[in-house]
Amino acid sequence: MLNILAIETSTEMCSVALLVGGKLTLSEKHVGQKHSEEILPMIDQLILKSDIVLNQIDVIGFGAGPGSFTGVRLACGVAQGLAFGLSVPVVPVSSLEALAQATNFDRVLICQDARMNQVYAAAYERKGDIWSPLTDPYVCDPQDVTVPLGGGWVVCGSGLSSYAEAFESYFGLSGPTVNVDYVNPSAKEVLLITEREFKNGQYVSAENAAPMYVRNKVALTLDEQASR
Repeated sequence: MLNILAIETSTEMCSVALLVGGKLTLSEKHVGQKHSEEILPMIDQLILKSDIVLNQIDVIGFGAGPGSFTGVRLACGVAQGLAFGLSVPVVPVSSLEALAQATNFDRVLICQDARMNQVYAAAYERKGDIWSPLTDPYVCDPQDVTVPLGGGWVVCGSGLSSYAEAFESYFGLSGPTVNVDYVNPSAKEVLLITEREFKNGQYVSAENAAPMYVRNKVALTLDEQASR
């Protein structure tokens, strides 16, 4: 059986999951901006509780974003550092797909808060046990989110509460169903996707692991902020 470590830090949650001998364990904390202080101790504690040593890990998955710039950089850096030391492959996982994976729906439109009055968005459709992206992740204003054709779409993500007024006005009464129960991606789903992708040969070496960026500009000038 595979031993898998997964890391997800693209939001204010710090999340670590471990699969050992077919048993999945999860550790999560709301840490705000303190991911760098918490992530390694959380990994150490999870490894210790699972009664294995670090060099028994076969593959490492991480939430590659899009999300917090520092958060996705940290997850990638930690995954790379551990993978280099262990000589194991890495699986970058879309944080938006991980959130879709957590839901019980068949068609999910993820809208995560991207700050600056925008959201990271992507649409996923369940086919068996696999989520297939209908759009690549993108960043836009809430009113510019694209709802795919066809019925049965459910919108989830932290953007719904962050920009509730904009989404309520945009979707209206005839829009897709809105569900506020799924907010933050978890290392549990990152791990499940990592397991599937690894078995399908979809992994990279540590040096080729990279975060997923969909926003070219991560900050606005003072003049740009004043104009919004």
